[in-house]
Amino acid sequence: MHPLISLLIAYAIGCISFALIVTRAKGVDIRGFGSGNPGATNVGRLLGSGWGRLVLMLDVAKGAVPVLVLSLDPPLVGAAGRPLLAAAAVLGHIYPVTQRFAGGKGVATLIGACLALDPIVAVLAVGTHYLVRAVTGYVSVASVALAWSFPLGLLVARVSGWSEDHSPEGIAVMSGLALVITLRHAANFGRIRAGTESRHKHPKQDEEVR
Repeated sequence: MHPLISLLIAYAIGCISFALIVTRAKGVDIRGFGSGNPGATNVGRLLGSGWGRLVLMLDVAKGAVPVLVLSLDPPLVGAAGRPLLAAAAVLGHIYPVTQRFAGGKGVATLIGACLALDPIVAVLAVGTHYLVRAVTGYVSVASVALAWSFPLGLLVARVSGWSEDHSPEGIAVMSGLALVITLRHAANFGRIRAGTESRHKHPKQDEEVR
């Protein structure tokens, strides 16, 4: 298979909006609710945590599957082949041609792609997400921290000699993807400066609010 075709397939898989599929099956459109973001968090707010977790797992899977399956094709097993597949899937979620390039933030799909690229670094990146969220209370800040901690982790792994599987080209691709995800959260950072961004609450706090 030609590498370009593999990348297009990865992008097409990323374009599948499970948030829209699930909410439309329930008779609603996620884009008209809450933040309007077609992602797992907004689905959870609209339909409940169970449906949110389902969309989360599906979005994670669509990031992992292209990297795991399409990289079996020899032409894409190279310096930046697997990271490019990861980037194509995530960009498909963020800029889906099926939704006029207006998609989600890409964080869940990024996690799936990272798990396929390097599970250990990915788990550390997810741990960074939870730590930053606990300290700041902002999911958006934690998501951006996750996006950058993965290429940083790959760089540390390479420089330290822990893993030489990660090429400079691949690390550069993942850094570019982190930049895209950061820009996608620009509105969130604007709300943080304005003091209007909602904070993540502990479940017990949620019960008190109800």
